[in-house]
Amino acid sequence: MKNTSVTTSITGAIANITSAVAATLTNASELAVPVCDFVTTNFTLGNVTSSVTSYNPAHCGVYGYYPPLQPLLSFILVFMTVWSLFGNGCLLYLVRTEKNMREPGNILLCALALTDITQILVYAPTTVDSLVHGEIPGEGWCRIQAFIDPFLGTLTVYLQASLWICRYIHIAFPFDYASMITKRRLALIVAICVLIALTAPLIGVARAGTVQSWTVDESSVDIAQPISLMMPCIMGGPEVFLFIVLNIVGVVISCVAASLICKEVLDSENRRQELTGIAKDQMENKLKSAKTLAIMTGVQLITWFPVVIVGLLWKTGGITSDMGSVLGDVSFVVMMTSTFTDSIVFAKRKNIYRRAVGKIYGKIRKRYELQKELQDIPLRNVTVRRYPGRQTSTGSLADSAAQEQSARPVKINAPGSCSPLE
Repeated sequence: MKNTSVTTSITGAIANITSAVAATLTNASELAVPVCDFVTTNFTLGNVTSSVTSYNPAHCGVYGYYPPLQPLLSFILVFMTVWSLFGNGCLLYLVRTEKNMREPGNILLCALALTDITQILVYAPTTVDSLVHGEIPGEGWCRIQAFIDPFLGTLTVYLQASLWICRYIHIAFPFDYASMITKRRLALIVAICVLIALTAPLIGVARAGTVQSWTVDESSVDIAQPISLMMPCIMGGPEVFLFIVLNIVGVVISCVAASLICKEVLDSENRRQELTGIAKDQMENKLKSAKTLAIMTGVQLITWFPVVIVGLLWKTGGITSDMGSVLGDVSFVVMMTSTFTDSIVFAKRKNIYRRAVGKIYGKIRKRYELQKELQDIPLRNVTVRRYPGRQTSTGSLADSAAQEQSARPVKINAPGSCSPLE
């Protein structure tokens, strides 16, 4: 009977959820009205006629299509943020605490994890706030976002390219790897990646004197606001072309390094079969690391592909503004999943979630058990001896010890014998 009642309750809950979802979709289909229209107004100042294109981001995208979806959209973004912090945090913790993870090349992996955390923190909290209040945060934050987002995107691409080069050196030159990949050189590589990522945003600031957003292309005046509440402000102006070229170059570098690794693996296949013992295990670990990096790069390219397609269709007029804003929201959220997909790959290949949580739980348990043992230690009586020429500390304990010492009989030793204190 108990199992029957549980099954009935579960079935009823599923039926209620299904009905609620169906009702929501029905209401959405009835209320959905495309309202994301760019309104262009012409005005004349002296002999010059200009046009201004205005729109409300709250009326565009998924939120503008159906505002009651706001709780669901906010939950998705919060979930993505927590997962990114947890997954990348596990990776950083293991690299910090495990000796076998302190390989110099993992410095680039830590930099990539920190970049992913920064990306999700720049995007998600502000977007959730915009969804809750139904308005964008402000022009200042929009310009900051338009500067940081392309910088972090390019930095991610070049950090991955550096990882590929590092893995190639590890496999092709195993005996020279330690001398070639030092911590100082890795720090220099990270600095070069940062400078390359800053190139496009800094050129835009130097050219226009400010950070231009993508909406500038829609009007003749500088309007800093996103297309919709779920999309961040994106860099605009001619620097976008430089940003795209830099990212393509980074991807090409990764592909070339991956091809060289594949060639090296094929060339050394016969030698790898002849290896035995530790040498064979080391080669297997190197190839496993390269395969993990290949999966991570492939997943990231897949998550970036929808945004590229939607952007090209929108620029070429293949889709309308209403459809472009909705697809832009969905594709951008898909792209932001790349901030935690790396940790999922490492969790499947290296079990980083279980290892990190197990180590943290073990440390917390040891500390708790130590505190419990200290609390269970019984208090013991302390005997204080009085020595000639020394003063005892004040207090009840000193007084009681002095009384006990004075009450104790004094043993007189024979001449020539030593006292116990000597």
